[in-house]
Amino acid sequence: MTFLVRLCVITAGFIVAATVAGTSLALLTRLLTLKEAAQISDAGLGAGLVVAVIAFASLAGYAAFIPSVVVILYSEFARRRDWLFYALCGGAIAAIAPLVVALAGSGARTGGYEFLFMSLAAGMLGGIAYWLVAGRKAGNWLPDQRTS
Repeated sequence: MTFLVRLCVITAGFIVAATVAGTSLALLTRLLTLKEAAQISDAGLGAGLVVAVIAFASLAGYAAFIPSVVVILYSEFARRRDWLFYALCGGAIAAIAPLVVALAGSGARTGGYEFLFMSLAAGMLGGIAYWLVAGRKAGNWLPDQRTS
């Protein structure tokens, strides 16, 4: 039963991390500006915010899924619970994904590195969000390794 609960917490952590990364990418790419975000009415969310967050969160989750599974499995079995590990892994996953897409698509990286650094920042924020939801208790479902 604790394993199933842990799987649900891990899934929720990944969804929160993708949402945080998508929100930060929407803000960093200036698709959604802070001025526009401040004008959100009390009655409901602005359409720009909802569309931008959903679009970037789904892209972030799609691009980071397989590498995140590898990192999550390692962190669970190694019982890694420090926030810096998750921040660095999130940043590394988010920084490598645009490079792989750019190299696979055109064969060469063109343009500046702005999106690379935006992805790095968004990935680090997503990694910290994952740590807040699921990473702090990584490996708690495993039996104790203490020997008498």
